[in-house]
Amino acid sequence: MATPKQAFVAGPQDVLVKIGLNSAGNITVTPDPFYIRKGIDEKVVWLCTENHEHGTEASPCFTVDFNKNEKILNVNKNLPGSPFRDWHFCGHGASSGPAIVAPNEEKLYKYTVSMHGKSVDPEGGVKP
Repeated sequence: MATPKQAFVAGPQDVLVKIGLNSAGNITVTPDPFYIRKGIDEKVVWLCTENHEHGTEASPCFTVDFNKNEKILNVNKNLPGSPFRDWHFCGHGASSGPAIVAPNEEKLYKYTVSMHGKSVDPEGGVKP
């Protein structure tokens, strides 16, 4: 029998992105795309919706990777493919921290979610 997932209490600047598996065993990411607001220092918190105790497994239930090598042209600056200071996040409750890029509602950042040997590429953006 599966152990229930641990409760997570969201903060006022947390945008929750839920990661799980659908009935066909494919990864679901909700919302896709996510949007955070830079003006109030929102951050993304990725949560696992699978029914198990988080933080006890030998490896994290999922990983989130932005392309650390991608470069974009934004206001004459070469910025990384992640809107955050880090590009790799893993496990239930992983937090992005605030965005380090200029807000741009036209730009979406593709990232890869990997879970149980499968992956999917959702997107996220930064609003003012």
